[in-house]
Amino acid sequence: MLLPGPFSWTKRLLAILKSNLSPNQIAFGFALGIFAGLPPIGLHVILPCTLALFFRCSFRAFLLSFGLFELLSLVLAPSAHAVGRWLLDVDRGLDVLWRLLFHLPVVAPMGYGRYLLLGSSVMALIFAVPIFLIVRSLVVRYRVSFVERVSGWGVSRWFRERRGMAVLRWALAGGKAKYGTKTVPRGIVRYVRSEMLIGLPLVYAICYLLAAVIVPFFAGTVATSTASWIVGSEVAISDSSFSLFTGSLDLTGLTVQDPKSPNENLVEIPAIRLDASMTPLLAKRVVFDNVVIADVTLHVAREEDGTLNLDNVSSGWNVDGYLEWAARHAKDVDWLGLLRQFLRYLADVQPLAPREDPYARYRGGRSFPAYRPPFTVSRLELGRVLITLEDRLGSGGPLPPIDLFEVEVSNIAFPGQLRERPIELRFRGRFADDPDSGFELEARFEEAEQAVSLFRFSMKRIDLPRLIAFYRTTLPVDLLSGRATMTAELLLAGDVASGQVSLLLEDLEVAARPDRPLFGLSTATSDRIVLGLNRYARELPVVVGFGVGGEAEAPTLEWEAALLDIARDGLLMLGRRQLESTIEDLGFRIDRLGGVATIPLYPDYKAVRAQADEVTREFLRVSADDALGSLIEGLTDGETRDAESPLPEARQTGIGELLERLLEGNESDGS
Repeated sequence: MLLPGPFSWTKRLLAILKSNLSPNQIAFGFALGIFAGLPPIGLHVILPCTLALFFRCSFRAFLLSFGLFELLSLVLAPSAHAVGRWLLDVDRGLDVLWRLLFHLPVVAPMGYGRYLLLGSSVMALIFAVPIFLIVRSLVVRYRVSFVERVSGWGVSRWFRERRGMAVLRWALAGGKAKYGTKTVPRGIVRYVRSEMLIGLPLVYAICYLLAAVIVPFFAGTVATSTASWIVGSEVAISDSSFSLFTGSLDLTGLTVQDPKSPNENLVEIPAIRLDASMTPLLAKRVVFDNVVIADVTLHVAREEDGTLNLDNVSSGWNVDGYLEWAARHAKDVDWLGLLRQFLRYLADVQPLAPREDPYARYRGGRSFPAYRPPFTVSRLELGRVLITLEDRLGSGGPLPPIDLFEVEVSNIAFPGQLRERPIELRFRGRFADDPDSGFELEARFEEAEQAVSLFRFSMKRIDLPRLIAFYRTTLPVDLLSGRATMTAELLLAGDVASGQVSLLLEDLEVAARPDRPLFGLSTATSDRIVLGLNRYARELPVVVGFGVGGEAEAPTLEWEAALLDIARDGLLMLGRRQLESTIEDLGFRIDRLGGVATIPLYPDYKAVRAQADEVTREFLRVSADDALGSLIEGLTDGETRDAESPLPEARQTGIGELLERLLEGNESDGS
């Protein structure tokens, strides 16, 4: 039988009534059982069970009430759900109280924000007081009136005089009454069980030790199943270990599978170590003091339809808008456009649909913002990240592997509004097969009255043509050759962007694109600007400084005047009469733009720029002298001189020394 029969219930009830406990202790135990039986089974049962064991009350009465109200809970569930929904309604004005109560240590993990649980707990509190009084009154009546009346019956006296009646009385009625000879303890043990002062901590310590032995066996399964559900792809590990004593979770051989290509992995991580704080778990907070990832291999491929293989794991997320965009434009944009749109989608991601709930009829509740972030990572360290890029579309150009050999992220928290300290991000790396290149990024994200983000970025001698797949459709020109060295700073404060860039381009050569003229100018003028840039870059490094402004969502680079000024100098170097009109047009255009912005360059860039300006003036002077000499020699039938005479060797040597100093300085800074 699943349930005890009437005889068993009667025997247990009589055993409770005949115990040496007072009516108050019996009634208190019965009232505590209501809090365990009426709400749905969950972690909250630990609280009434602990109180029933700790206080000197009838544990038998507690268990009897627990079972009785567990049956009644099925009948009272609709009413309890309605009560909880009414109490948690915004119109009640109790949100401040609920927020305080639901985030208390120990109470927070119980989930009292659910309608059914809160409603049934409130109903249990309402029932507890009258039931306590009723049970207490029944126990008193039994012991005072009923027992005295029954003991006066002749049948009762006859049974007491027979041998063996003590055994029969124990079997049928729970034995002889003990309440008449009870001794009342004194002091604190009158209200609490003295053995429980040691017993309860010991029981919980044993449970903790058992969990420390059992949990590691399925900790990896729980972690991978949760990650697979969130990511939307198969996440697997080869081994795992977890320690409840230190809060350390070690995962070995973690892989994220590409759903469309089961033989390929998107991510491979040999080892992860997560050091969790155990105390915040009492307040339903997950705090990782340190997350260490030794190595990461990330394989990113552009599919034949133009989308990234990262899109394949989007089945677990609501990304309908992004997928619609990718279906229309993926083949028409470069990697930079794809990544920009993908990151925008990550920022606007919607939550996952909830899993199936067998209690869907009474599902629901409210969540209240915590005083601290429920999820925090104090420090994230990555030893080495190797990103391999593959273009299966066939039109992207070369894609060198990216090697990040230092990545640090601090103060990650969710939600961001409760972040106690700003997020700090720093990484540096290079293109794995180009030891001369390097780049570094530092970022700081702060939530105050308005969102403030600060970025500092630098790179050294990046081979631009090798990255053509990234910017093929973004830039209005084709880069045939060139290496870029740059230092930039960008501040995003609310909706406003501001910053400045110092840029050095060596061995630059560009080609015009007829379908996309520069700066909205005519095709002829755009072609001559490209001609001027190439002529200037043939002799000198291009060093420009320009500002960044506009809206934070789409900052604008104020580099038009700076590049036009370089192009004009290049055209002057050519010294051709047919270009004079273009030179004048560029001068008017620069004047309308307010002249070349005086952005303060970093000292090393400033030295190279000053030297380049001096050489430019020297070149123009030499070009003018050569043109005059050519005219005289032509009149005298002498030999004409080349209009593009080389620069004095001393000038070239000076620029070379400055460039070497600049690049050495960037290298020493860890670019």
